[in-house]
Amino acid sequence: MKLIVLAKKNIASKNICNLLLKNYPNLQNNIFEINADVLELDKFESEFSKLNPELIIVASSHKSESGTPMLSAHFTGNWTLNDLGGEKEKLSIAPALYLREAVLKLYEQQQKLNLREYLVGMEVTHHSPTFNFPVIFIEVGSTEENWQDKTACLGAAETINHIMINKPEKTDIAIGIGGGHYAQTFNRKIFQKKKIAFGHIIPKYQIEKVKEKLILEAFKKTIPKPDFAVIDWKGCGKSKYREQIIDILNKNNIRWIKDNEL
Repeated sequence: MKLIVLAKKNIASKNICNLLLKNYPNLQNNIFEINADVLELDKFESEFSKLNPELIIVASSHKSESGTPMLSAHFTGNWTLNDLGGEKEKLSIAPALYLREAVLKLYEQQQKLNLREYLVGMEVTHHSPTFNFPVIFIEVGSTEENWQDKTACLGAAETINHIMINKPEKTDIAIGIGGGHYAQTFNRKIFQKKKIAFGHIIPKYQIEKVKEKLILEAFKKTIPKPDFAVIDWKGCGKSKYREQIIDILNKNNIRWIKDNEL
C-alpha cells in the first residue's frame, strides 16, 4: 500500500492534499493524516510499521532563504547532524525510480500549468524522517505565498496522483556525490532524458564530514540496488575530499563514473 502524508500543521501539505482529494476522492483511504508538521514523522514510526507501506509520499512545503519558487522532490536522512529532526547519521530508504518519475512529472506540470517562475528538480538527501521505510517528499516552495499558490499545489497533487497509480520506468540507478543542495548536475542528466535515476545524493557541503559507513548505507538504502555512483567532478570542493570518496568506493568495490561520462 502506498500512503500519502497530510501534515495538518504544514500549510502546503494541507493545500496539496485538499486538491488531491478534490480531484481524486478515491485516494481518501491512502491518506495518513497527522496533527503535526512534516519533520515530526519519526514520531509515527510505530503506526507506519503496522501498515507496512511500500511507499510513503509526503506532501510538504519547501523553505529557502532565497525565497525562490520551487517544485521539488527529495529523499530523507541526515549525513551528519540532525538539525531538522531524525537521528544523526542515519538515512531512510530511497526509492530512486519514484524520485525520477516525480521530477519529470513536476516538470510536466510546470509546463502545463504555466508555472514558469517555479524551478523544478530534486534536492539532495536531507532532514527527517530517518526510519526504514521508502519515503519521498513532494514539495512546493519557498515562501508562504507559494504554499498558498493553488496552481503550484495542484501541480504537486497531480504528481502525487501519478506516483500513486503508476509503476515507474526501469532505468539505471546511481548514488549522486557532490554538487549543491539542488543537485543541478544530476537534475540536468534527468532532464536530458538520460536513462538514469538517482537514489541518495551526498552534497558538496557534507563530503568533508560524511563517514564511510554512511556512504555504504546510501547504497544499501537505495532501492532498487544502485548500479554505480556518479561523481560531480567539479562539485566536490577540494580535490582531497573527492579522492577520499573515491578511495572509499574503490576499497568497497563500488563502480563509479564522472558526471561527464554519463
